[in-house]
Amino acid sequence: MFESRRRPIVFPQADHARFAGALAAAWRELPPLPYESFVRGVADHDRGYGEHDVDPIGGAMTSEHWVGIQRRGFEPRGDDAVVDLVVALHVRRLLSPPDDEHERAACADADEVVTRLLELAGVSREVAEAADLITNVCDVVSFEFCFEQPSEREIRGFRLRLDGTGNVEIDPWPFAVPRLVGLVTAFAADDYPERLVPVVVPYSVAPPDV
Repeated sequence: MFESRRRPIVFPQADHARFAGALAAAWRELPPLPYESFVRGVADHDRGYGEHDVDPIGGAMTSEHWVGIQRRGFEPRGDDAVVDLVVALHVRRLLSPPDDEHERAACADADEVVTRLLELAGVSREVAEAADLITNVCDVVSFEFCFEQPSEREIRGFRLRLDGTGNVEIDPWPFAVPRLVGLVTAFAADDYPERLVPVVVPYSVAPPDV
């Protein structure tokens, strides 16, 4: 989960990931993959955490525990090879470079999963890498957003600027629409997750100077 730096609310990994999926759904130049499967894969990219996780980003977590979460993520679920591939590519990127024996073992297993899924999905490495670039950018936008603090960052050739109150600038502009607006669900931090009090957080994603 992401703990806001601005107020006592948290964003579960699942809601962070769904925001990334909403961004991917509007991407202008998509790879040649089934659209719904690709977007669902981005929206599920952190599925190893479950729906209302309690693992704070940046908080204390053993390598074994974190790797266990990632293994749950990249393990194929079998109903859609493209969804499984998008998720596995993302997790494999997170695991590299490995820091310890747990991550090294997970990297090797993730490599095997990715190779198998490429064949099952009928996807080339080139297309997979293009898809993972989009996942990476959308994930980082949502990652920075959920901390609710001013941030500037460059990722994969895109410059990001967030004001911490819901406004995001991206340059160059990668989307098929002139502006993206929507809502991300967070929850009051008090007694989370035993007591789920939703907090609706608006976002506005636009090119610079718009």
